Amino acid sequence: MAKRVTVYDIAQKLNISPSTVSRVLNNSALISNERAVQIQKTAAEMGYKQRPIKKQINRAILNIHLFLPESDLSLTHFFYNVSELLDSIQRGFGSVRLNIITRVNDGNMDFLSFKKTGDIDGCIFAFTQPKKKLSKALMEREIPVILLNRRDDSHSCIFYDTEQGMIALTEDVLKRKDAAVAPCYIGFRSLEALSRERFSGVKIALAGAGLDFNDDNLIFVEELTDIGNKVIPWIIENSYDTAFAFNDYIALSVLHSLMKNGRRVPEDIALTGFDNSPILGLAEQKITTVTLSISALGFRAGEWLKRAIIDKEQHRLYEVMPVEIVPGNTV
Repeated sequence: MAKRVTVYDIAQKLNISPSTVSRVLNNSALISNERAVQIQKTAAEMGYKQRPIKKQINRAILNIHLFLPESDLSLTHFFYNVSELLDSIQRGFGSVRLNIITRVNDGNMDFLSFKKTGDIDGCIFAFTQPKKKLSKALMEREIPVILLNRRDDSHSCIFYDTEQGMIALTEDVLKRKDAAVAPCYIGFRSLEALSRERFSGVKIALAGAGLDFNDDNLIFVEELTDIGNKVIPWIIENSYDTAFAFNDYIALSVLHSLMKNGRRVPEDIALTGFDNSPILGLAEQKITTVTLSISALGFRAGEWLKRAIIDKEQHRLYEVMPVEIVPGNTV
């Protein structure tokens, strides 16, 4: 008896994803017409015969690959709650069953050829974005991809406008602080581009209030020891009375270092964070910050992927999420 031709055989011959072949043979509109014709022609030549019974969607399990940034995993929970992200993605898919495979976005592309993980139905890049080679490979295989809190014209994106978030935070500080503001900004060198985007927000808001603010008021942290050794002496020497931190992680470290140096917050120095991270639970004071809801990002990503995979919708998503000020007692 001749071996039955499968979607894997067709995919191997064309060097494409089995999920792409499957979508075409199940009349998906997600695949370009040129690619679809090529797959259908190859399937016919190889003698492929489709099974007469199609699996119902409520009985199928979709394979979603969730990519997280390279980092010290022991610190990940300081920035966001991974379990909250996973739960919100599932809620976005509703009753559809998922197999969510988490990966570190380290550029490794071996997973594209693994059969053990099954077809790749969709990819989510959370707080990171695919490198060019991987992005090209996913697009060639026509696998739906969505980025969370990152922007890329090649893929669908859901993100927070951090510049606008910092503008809103700075304006809130100006409203609540009585003294004349002598501000500074503490950036994070490892994420310099994002740090400068948030710095720009502070600069725009202060310019609107008639306050001069430039790179002389900016300092970068290479590692946390820099805060006590370099940042705090710099703040004291320049008589800054307001410190805008890149994120809550840095803000918390600044708070502790200021207290060690006998400075009161907010009486001597006002302080803000950004992200409303889980790490704030360790703070002795409630730090004024901005919330970027991880749950909202995951839910919207799940909704969009469900429509792209199941409902065959092809529209690209480029959505800016609203930020909210979380008042504390550090201003």
